Amino acid sequence: MDTSFLLRVAASKFPDRPALRYADREITFAELDRDVDRLATGIVAAGAHTAPVASVTWNDLRTVVLYLALARAGATCVPINPRLAGPEIAWIVENCGAATLVAAADLAAEHGFEAPGLGLGRLVLLGEAPTLDSFGDLLAPTPTDFVPAEEIDERSDATIIYTSGTSGFPKGAVRSHRANLWHAVNSQIGSPRTPADVELFSLPLFGLGFIAQVLPTLMAGGCVVLDRIFDPTRAWELIEAHRITRAFLAPTMIASMLEVDGNERFDVDSLHSLLVAYGFADRLRRAAQARFPAAFFNMYGLTEAQLCCTAPGEFELDPTSSGKPMGLARLLILGPDGDRMTTGEVGEIAFQAPSVMSRYHDLPEATAAALDGDILRTGDLGYLDAEGDVHFTGRRKEIIKSGGFSIDPTEIENALLELAGVAEVAVVGAPDEYWGERVVACVKLGDAALEAETLTAHLGERLARFKVPKEIVFYDDLPKNPTGKVERGKLRELLAARADGNG
Repeated sequence: MDTSFLLRVAASKFPDRPALRYADREITFAELDRDVDRLATGIVAAGAHTAPVASVTWNDLRTVVLYLALARAGATCVPINPRLAGPEIAWIVENCGAATLVAAADLAAEHGFEAPGLGLGRLVLLGEAPTLDSFGDLLAPTPTDFVPAEEIDERSDATIIYTSGTSGFPKGAVRSHRANLWHAVNSQIGSPRTPADVELFSLPLFGLGFIAQVLPTLMAGGCVVLDRIFDPTRAWELIEAHRITRAFLAPTMIASMLEVDGNERFDVDSLHSLLVAYGFADRLRRAAQARFPAAFFNMYGLTEAQLCCTAPGEFELDPTSSGKPMGLARLLILGPDGDRMTTGEVGEIAFQAPSVMSRYHDLPEATAAALDGDILRTGDLGYLDAEGDVHFTGRRKEIIKSGGFSIDPTEIENALLELAGVAEVAVVGAPDEYWGERVVACVKLGDAALEAETLTAHLGERLARFKVPKEIVFYDDLPKNPTGKVERGKLRELLAARADGNG
């Protein structure tokens, strides 16, 4: 079975139900399955399935068809963030060994993509019109029942998703068809969908959200409403117009939606499940719960492994909990030597599940450090409470070593977010000759005009002196990844440029 088997099953059960909506278009499960068959047939006929196929596209119907067709054809799909710069995209294309690149025409023009220049055998440009015919010579000329060129091994490489790396280069997390199928099934078990569900998907399709949200909803016979990119006003409009029942919204996305003037006029009573992740400041959480009638579910997970999710009602009782692993997966808390930690003890979070990645592409040392058989060490820190729920406390590599002390940036961030004038904050360590690392708070203010001294005094009343930042830097906005999570690595780069006099 390949990853697209989920669609094959859904199309047999719900052929005439709507599977996807995008802009003014709607496609049924039967139509989606036929489109995937047709594109997969063309991919095999063109021989494009014999090497990885990279893609840099926006969210639309064709991207979903492409990902599923590549799986059905037995090709390795390498989805790339369209927000990356041209050299970053070219690096990934070269690193994964792609022979074919499918690119949105506007992105190709922006970055000057040319097949010879990228060392590709084929460049496929997708224009503005979201038609299947835009795949050109990768598309079978007539609809056909797909017949694979060879049987697909479920343990073969299905997807390489590149994630931010600590070495300055992204790491390609290689996921098998088996891992993708289990991830989708586990997500459905942990957060059940029904055919009546309509899920808003405004995250980028190139990330794990395609496997963790789009595929489970399709498998259940629900409908996915795609948005090209997240826009706070349009999010309100889509929820109301499509009677959205489920959505994932990062806290930063919710914050921007609540800032939309007159958002009270939008009817969002259809929304019954709102999934969130990352740090959720108490002030924002209270405002969000007051505006949305939906039940909130806190999540934790990563591209390489599986998701955790709280049960109904748990978020209201304890917003710091991320619940239990979804489906067939278990979570371990490990000490430095790999020993199991007891309840309440902080250690490294590890997953054991059939949904974990196979390896990091062409990085044997990183793979060996992360994988021990079917157990994946995440590099994240956390603990299990008495109920067996996981509590994320930070990244192991984000712990700041300053003056001989180990400092958790999350503690400082939570204290700063207590101030009404602080909208967003990220605390990082910056190189320092005396301290080793100095604590730096990067802050985005809201409506209030606060001085650095006010923030320092606030922290001095709540935290030990060694935890109070040596420096507070104000930004109009903090750099974020496509899912709304603050990118600490980018902040460190900005601080380094500032120290060199270039920022």
